[in-house]
Amino acid sequence: MKKIILLILISMIVLPGCSNENKKEHYPIYEGTLVFKTVENDKYKFLVLQNISKENLENGDLDNFIELAQDQSEASYYFVDKKDYESIEIEERVRITADFNQQESSPPIRTVVSIEKMDE
Repeated sequence: MKKIILLILISMIVLPGCSNENKKEHYPIYEGTLVFKTVENDKYKFLVLQNISKENLENGDLDNFIELAQDQSEASYYFVDKKDYESIEIEERVRITADFNQQESSPPIRTVVSIEKMDE
């Protein structure tokens, strides 16, 4: 009887620890339009806004884009790799999965986990 109780206790401790292996991270996903891209200190960076009119996109500059970003909760800079930087153009719509961490600035700076172009 003591062996059965001991086996049950060990199972209760060991099995729950093994079940966490299949948990996946649920990173936040953001959608928007790429309005500006730059390279600073070998780091590739996009500025993505949720909403922007065609007129603001065509006639805007970085200062205008940053001003628009102040009113958009999900507007952000994103660090991307060189391949994504070269393959995605300004004015394209993107869906970005970002890391949980972000640098506190206005707009914030996030790191891309994955990025894809969206069909318009």
